[in-house]
Amino acid sequence: MSVIVSIISYNIGCVPHVHHHHVSYIADTCKDLDRHCSALVAQDGDKCLRSSFVVKNCLRTCVVCGDKCLKLHADKNLLLGFDIRYVPQALKPLAWLIGIWRAETGGKAIFPTIPVFTYGEQIEFALPNDGLKALKALNYSAFAWDMNNRDELHSEYGFMTMKASTREIALSTVMNNGMFSLKRSFVTIEQGPMFGTTMKLSLQDIGRISFSRDLPVHGTIREFRLLDSDTLEQRFMMETLTHRMQLHTFIKYKKIYPK
Repeated sequence: MSVIVSIISYNIGCVPHVHHHHVSYIADTCKDLDRHCSALVAQDGDKCLRSSFVVKNCLRTCVVCGDKCLKLHADKNLLLGFDIRYVPQALKPLAWLIGIWRAETGGKAIFPTIPVFTYGEQIEFALPNDGLKALKALNYSAFAWDMNNRDELHSEYGFMTMKASTREIALSTVMNNGMFSLKRSFVTIEQGPMFGTTMKLSLQDIGRISFSRDLPVHGTIREFRLLDSDTLEQRFMMETLTHRMQLHTFIKYKKIYPK
């Protein structure tokens, strides 16, 4: 399950820096003065040391804080999965996705075989462990809940990566859907192109448990689109044995970390 970040008042005057169950802190006085800080630092983390513009204007992105917060931040046991200074070269084009994105309301699910309902969802794209020797990939997770009773509807975990020297994206996931869709438990491979801060991923392969009772899914299309620095949109289309490709879910998230 994804980490759900709460707003908490800390006596030490810092705000939480989260990577799954690991927490460090960034001083609440650290602010970015330029909206391009995230892109600049993702392009080259050393700019936090070498660029006078970045040093002056990108305090939060560069994690430049008060002494007591720096001490906590320096703890080697705290994993900084959302620190874009450390984006691997192969993943730099995906840096715009890194963070925790949440929609408290507004998610909508539709399909001819289910009643229309609304949901909330949190998704995360986090940096891989530095020690990973295999193909570099962002860690991905998502957790959705019913707007009426807060029951879990859907969860998924996986990895997103890029084909070298291209803009071809691949997303592999394992999912558990409960009542959220026509499916139950399955794994998927999705691939497709990225243009700027928009990607369109089509289903390449799907695997199900042998005793699943759902209708065969013939195809899916997942679209991520960055509307602005703090707003991410996801649209998910689906085709089954009995129904043509059509919109299944739609949601807009706000970035809750890092801000």
